[in-house]
Amino acid sequence: MNQYDFDKLLEKYLDGDCTTEEEAMIKEWSDNMLKHSELRLSPSEKNNIEHHLWERIQHSLFPNKVISGRFKWTAIAIAASLMIGIFGLFYYQKTTAYTSSFTESIDSNLGVIEVKNTSSKSQKIKLEDGSEIVLKAASSISYPEHFNDKNRNVYLKGEAFFKVKRNPSKPFIVHTRDLVTEVLGTSFTIKSYDDSKAIEVLVVTGRVSVYENSEKTGTHKNGVILTPNQKITFDKETKKIIPSLVENPIIVNTPATALDFIFDETPLTEVLNRLKEAYQIEFVVENHELNKCVFTADLNEIPLHSQLDLICKSINATYEQRGTVIFVNGVGCQ
Repeated sequence: MNQYDFDKLLEKYLDGDCTTEEEAMIKEWSDNMLKHSELRLSPSEKNNIEHHLWERIQHSLFPNKVISGRFKWTAIAIAASLMIGIFGLFYYQKTTAYTSSFTESIDSNLGVIEVKNTSSKSQKIKLEDGSEIVLKAASSISYPEHFNDKNRNVYLKGEAFFKVKRNPSKPFIVHTRDLVTEVLGTSFTIKSYDDSKAIEVLVVTGRVSVYENSEKTGTHKNGVILTPNQKITFDKETKKIIPSLVENPIIVNTPATALDFIFDETPLTEVLNRLKEAYQIEFVVENHELNKCVFTADLNEIPLHSQLDLICKSINATYEQRGTVIFVNGVGCQ
């Protein structure tokens, strides 16, 4: 159940319009979530949280309703369990500072969900549009409860992997402090830690547009288009965007059969064309005499760099990565 569905069900429950099955589902779900969380409240802490938290829950979810007292703590418990279940976070301390910081976060982000991953494990988040985010440790992300009709904006600090649900009419836009990454539907990783000198964007599938988050006006922006197995590194000091390939390229277009990577006296141009199709990486042969070379080997189930090492060794050539392109050079074959 996502945030929107939960809000509607809770509103229905507080209006007294739930069916017996829906009411039982709310109670069972709430009890189970609280049972497996680490949240423990004394009566005084319960009252303190109720005083500060309930008003904000009511104004955020039900701005035009006055909720009767007998429903208040049930709603708070359900809302608290929802936060624990979705966010996987635990900030509980037996001090009033905990309550203060928690309520200030709600005040400053009315209508906005903020997830902070303080654990040592990655945390999976599913958005209402079907997109998925894997938030890495020591990272945070914020996004609206409901996206508007024009775009889907999210704001990242740290590192996250995104698998975006395709929607050409509503671009998915990830904001970091220095860069903006805009996509229609793809999967990619962004690393943008405050204490790092650089930002990285790495594309797994699809295409993304990455450009500098600048207030400069004009038609020219400092940016690039990235395709699968490509990445950029943005230097925060020099403001330079440096494109390159990811460290370990993966196959994007899976060959129809294993025979596609088995070569028998195959011309080098055909070998490189098959690698290009599979990895979506550009290859350039600098010496045309190499086109006379043929290659025989089974390249299945080994990584790209190992494949290139075998190819080049067999034809007495070398390869070099320059930006997002791999150049092959050598004396050629007779």
